[in-house]
Amino acid sequence: MGRPLNRHELRAHAEAAEALGLNTPSEKKRRSEPTERRAKPELQARMRVVWAVCDIGGRTVKTFDYPLKADAEAFALQLKAKGKGNHFVRSLKEPMI
Repeated sequence: MGRPLNRHELRAHAEAAEALGLNTPSEKKRRSEPTERRAKPELQARMRVVWAVCDIGGRTVKTFDYPLKADAEAFALQLKAKGKGNHFVRSLKEPMI
């Protein structure tokens, strides 16, 4: 059987196939149940870096803004000179206000 050349022949072939039961329309697939969407993660607070002068136990004594590292180191040396024990400078992240 060759390829039909016009729409009349196409229609005749479709009706013949329908009569034989070959052209039964397939059932449409049902849509699946919608899945649960993930919740958007909560926005975290913006953080900034500061220099913290801490004692040997790790407790923060005083904080300085990031560009003032020299001031933080000078303060740690002042505390050591006064006999307040050893202190060190470290960077900390804290939430912006």
